Amino acid sequence: MGIVQRQGIRIALVSYLGVLIGALNTLFVFPQVLGAEKHGLVMLLLSIATVFTQFVHLGVPHTLIRFYPYFKDQKKYIHRMALQLPLMSMILFALFFFLLGDSVFAPYSLKSSLFGEYQNYVFPLLASLVFFEVLLSIARSELKTVFPAVLRELLLRMMTLSLLLIHFFGYIDFSTFMILWLSAYAFNVLALSLYLVSKNLLYLSFGWPIIPDKGLAAKMKNYGLVTLLTVSASIFVNRIDVLMLGYYLDLENVAFYTVAFFMASLLQIPARAILQIAKPLLAKAWERDDREEIKMLYQKSALNQIIIGALLFIGIWLNLDEILLLVPEKYQGVQYVFFFVGLAKLCDVASGVNGAIISTSDRYRFDLYINAFLIVSALVTNMIFIPKYGIEGAAFATFISVFLYNLVKWFLLKRWYQFQPFDKRFVVILLLSILIVYLDSFIAPFSELIILQIAIKSLLISLLYLVPILALKLSPDINEWFAKHLKKIKHES
Repeated sequence: MGIVQRQGIRIALVSYLGVLIGALNTLFVFPQVLGAEKHGLVMLLLSIATVFTQFVHLGVPHTLIRFYPYFKDQKKYIHRMALQLPLMSMILFALFFFLLGDSVFAPYSLKSSLFGEYQNYVFPLLASLVFFEVLLSIARSELKTVFPAVLRELLLRMMTLSLLLIHFFGYIDFSTFMILWLSAYAFNVLALSLYLVSKNLLYLSFGWPIIPDKGLAAKMKNYGLVTLLTVSASIFVNRIDVLMLGYYLDLENVAFYTVAFFMASLLQIPARAILQIAKPLLAKAWERDDREEIKMLYQKSALNQIIIGALLFIGIWLNLDEILLLVPEKYQGVQYVFFFVGLAKLCDVASGVNGAIISTSDRYRFDLYINAFLIVSALVTNMIFIPKYGIEGAAFATFISVFLYNLVKWFLLKRWYQFQPFDKRFVVILLLSILIVYLDSFIAPFSELIILQIAIKSLLISLLYLVPILALKLSPDINEWFAKHLKKIKHES
């Protein structure tokens, strides 16, 4: 994949290092230091701010990536749009929050006095998320993706872990922890701003008109309004379960759900790494009408993502009972939450960059209807299943919504452009995964030590899975990556 493969691998490595710290935070430190209720509070505040972010930034990050190639010699104008529009939107949202915030959050604050005490933290958290997303889009458009990944995936989690430990040892109380936790998000915005300035990639330009070319400005406006509702839908669906759990149940259930959701989200890390590089390349390919490159990106992303995603899914699923022995007892019993959310994530990664292809194409308006369907299905299924089945119901609702969402996108891309990422190799991967799950029932425990048991079983699962994948040469990219690193190891030895 060239630059996609190189930077994608670097981002994935950074992400997985961050995941190790995130796992430590989510599975051990948050539950032990804050307890379930305060842990649930932090996750609910973050989910609310993340959902609002998708509307407050007005679709600017996605518009910026889509149209960045059109401003090669006049970047100050697209940077003017990137900074000026979200700033104006933030001012309007601040007024809305001041006047109606208590009414909007009343269902949560009435259920939890703790939430009512900290609901005002949503706005500063939202502001940090909005401007980090905008700056991240500038960095991605310039193909500078590794440093932003370090900030978001690694540094932020390290700062959170440090604050949790400081709070645990009694140096700060919970109120101070929350203030410093918000400050960590603001620090990331400052750090990314300074990085872009140091690379001469950020132009501070304000004024009117924002985009002088009226024809191009109209296209960007239409695209931004559509993506405001479309591209943000997947974020909304990923968070709506937490929002509705906080509405129907108590904050502790939010914390329990978060543990299983975090483990399932590991499946998407390689996909996120690839998408950060692939989306700008798709925008450039559409500009050249290079459909062969788009088709290649679609097929390779789907294949490589399902190979890695399936390995992670079966690896976590077959070790899940042992993993949950390491968390506090109140957090145990979330196996089927992981199962259904994990299947949803697996459907998502197996679909490759389908959403990015639609959102960067001339048919991006159709994404509005697809995502409207996704939002409605997510709302309806959560309303049906959460009251009946609690956190397992939320997980099942997520699976149904995400599966139908990707099925629709697959059908449309096949009908419009004859793009088809699936072939017999996907069947082989599916059958191999099912076989390994079946064989696990015949494998006796290796050790009474939980960590050692997890490590040995994970190694065995990886060998049973990867050896056939490499032997059958299902993915040229993965075989090439292994061959390259094996050659490097032999050379160094």
